Amino acid sequence: MFFPRSQYFPKQLFRRFLRRQILGVVPTLLLTAMAVRIYLSKQFSHLSTVDEVTAAYDRAFLFLALVMIFTVTGITLWTGYRMVLPLGRILLKARSILRREYNFNERDEPADAEEGHPGEWSDLESALYRINKDMQSKDISLAREREEIEAILSAISEAVVAVDQTGSLLFYNSQFAVFFGEARRGQDRLSDFFRNSDVLEAFRATLRSEGTQNVNTLLRLKNETAYRHFSLSIAPLKLTDGQLYGAVGVFHDVSELKRMDQVRVDFVANVSHELRTPLTAIKGYAETLREDFKGNANASKFLETIERNTDRLIALVQDLLSLSALESGQDLEKTEVDLAAMTNRVLHQLESERARKQQKIQTKILVPQLWADAKRLEQVLSNLVENAIKYVPVQGNIEIRWEERPGEVVLVVTDDGPGVPPEHHARIFERFYRVDSARSREQGGTGLGLAIVKHIVQRHGGKVSVESRPGGGAVFLCRFPFDKER
Repeated sequence: MFFPRSQYFPKQLFRRFLRRQILGVVPTLLLTAMAVRIYLSKQFSHLSTVDEVTAAYDRAFLFLALVMIFTVTGITLWTGYRMVLPLGRILLKARSILRREYNFNERDEPADAEEGHPGEWSDLESALYRINKDMQSKDISLAREREEIEAILSAISEAVVAVDQTGSLLFYNSQFAVFFGEARRGQDRLSDFFRNSDVLEAFRATLRSEGTQNVNTLLRLKNETAYRHFSLSIAPLKLTDGQLYGAVGVFHDVSELKRMDQVRVDFVANVSHELRTPLTAIKGYAETLREDFKGNANASKFLETIERNTDRLIALVQDLLSLSALESGQDLEKTEVDLAAMTNRVLHQLESERARKQQKIQTKILVPQLWADAKRLEQVLSNLVENAIKYVPVQGNIEIRWEERPGEVVLVVTDDGPGVPPEHHARIFERFYRVDSARSREQGGTGLGLAIVKHIVQRHGGKVSVESRPGGGAVFLCRFPFDKER
């Protein structure tokens, strides 16, 4: 082969070009050559000199050259026109696809119909038709999806906004416009709508590929002076190849939930305060009556039951008051807490309960001090150790360890009791949640101790968790971060 042929070489188009050239040029050459021969044979019959013969040859070849020039030129122009004309029609169809003008059929003016069989032009036209139908179908599908998404976004009560990598708005729904106003000329960035640093920093964190962000913040709506509580969730927007190109935020107005939660907190606090006074009176009178009926076995038994249940109610009221104070956002009174002294103080308070079950409690204080609320920190340790004493069997083991880890101080309370099954780990810190209701009633308790622990640790900016020990037992971990304001 003189010319290397690519696998995409248009064989049919090339053959058509050669066929037209050969069919046009070869017959013309033959006819012209025959005419020249007849002309020369007539001339040579009566020519006598060399000059006359030469002149006859010159005229014959000049005629042959002129015929060839006009023939080849004409055939080339005609062949080129016939082969380029379909390209023009295909270009028109391609441009109509670019303009989203889907107005031609698969066999609308076929490119090479005159040949009687399909070729590369026809294949290209068929491919364009399929592209046309596919794009038309996708445009219709995308338009329908866009309408559905816009209808859904407009119908939901949350405000939704999306921004690109620079913080410019990509879209927002009608509820966002109701809450924060519509974008006007020159007002197309997120910072034009919000001055709240929590909101802007949360969006920046997501745009820095730090994943989904959740923020609780106070925002003021347009034409309003009061602030509202919002729960903001921000998720990244990514292309099919995983490249981050923006972020979408959903603003959920939780003002009414906050108000109802505050009503609940106030109600519990008020009821607890009201209950504490009569319970104290009942306990006092029960103790007095027990002294008066010291010799009466039945009366003493009944009064002892009254006192025991009164103590449980007082403990429950006290725990409810503690939870209400934590949930109401009461400020913490942070100081340098001596962890060794505080741990010894808690163990001294619980010594009688420990001695009754002959348990062993080991302590490892690897961190001397912690910047925290001393009263609340003592409450955390007391609740965890008291819980362990209740559930660890007689002569069991409990370990209290304060240790330092990168960026945090961790309280670890380990026991060899029955443990907490893994399926209960996620809910063990909920108020009144019981792993085993029957066993919990036997052991006593209010069901609020671990909930109080969780709230106190979270108020310090930390986290609480529970793990199961291999072979039985539980490990409670309270992580307290180093206070940056110290």
